[in-house]
This record gives sequence, structure tokens and C-alpha cells, in this order.
Amino acid sequence: MPLSTQLQGDDEQYVLVASLDNARNISNILKAIITMSPSPPYFRLSTFGMAGNAHYDYPKDSDVMELFRCTKTQTNRYKISLLKPSTKALALSCKVSVRTDSRGFLSLQYLVRNDDGQICFVEYYCCPDEEVE
Repeated sequence: MPLSTQLQGDDEQYVLVASLDNARNISNILKAIITMSPSPPYFRLSTFGMAGNAHYDYPKDSDVMELFRCTKTQTNRYKISLLKPSTKALALSCKVSVRTDSRGFLSLQYLVRNDDGQICFVEYYCCPDEEVE
């Protein structure tokens, strides 16, 4: 059953009409790739999915970066569905620390101030997708 409030006969104006039973299926298909390198582009966030690809590069001297330290190039793939729960803490955070270890495990640490002004830390860990050959 389509979610649209328009009449079913109005479908001729669209190039594509699709209805999904379970939106979680799409979030399992979408991928995020995080690349960190001691040389440019230093920190790259890439997303891949049905709508296309997007790359965001952050130089180490960017206003966004407070500290950047990387000893070797590392690229890790993560399912968006695994990262999605961390976005609530991201929206509330004042600072974020992003770290990966040699195995590719991602550590996100969020500094959050509560309503009383107290500082809290929320940590989120994610393992990379297994490479299939």
C-alpha cells in the first residue's frame, strides 16, 4: 500500500514509483567508507547506495579538526544501519572524537553537556564489514 495521499491514477506524472515494505532493508544496503591517511585527503567520508555516491574530504588543518594524527592509511567499510544509532548522540554533542585501531574498529566518543551543565561522554563502537573476496 503506497504512503502517498494522492490518488493512484496520478502515477503517470512520475518516472519511478516504488513502495517498500521495510525501510530497514535499504539501510542495510547503504555503505559508509571511512579513509584516514597521513597524506591528503587525510580524512575522507564516502557513502555508497542506490541514490549514488558522495565523498566528503576534510584536510587536517580544517576548522572542523581540532587534532589529527594518523600513522598509516586505513580504509574501512561500515554499514549505515550500524552507525545510525550513534546519530542521536552526535546531534547532542559539543565535540566528537573519531578513532580506528589496526583491526578497523571504529570508536566514536561524544562529549555531551546535559541540562545542568555537567559533561558526559557517550562512546559508540562499530566493527568494519568483513571483506568478501
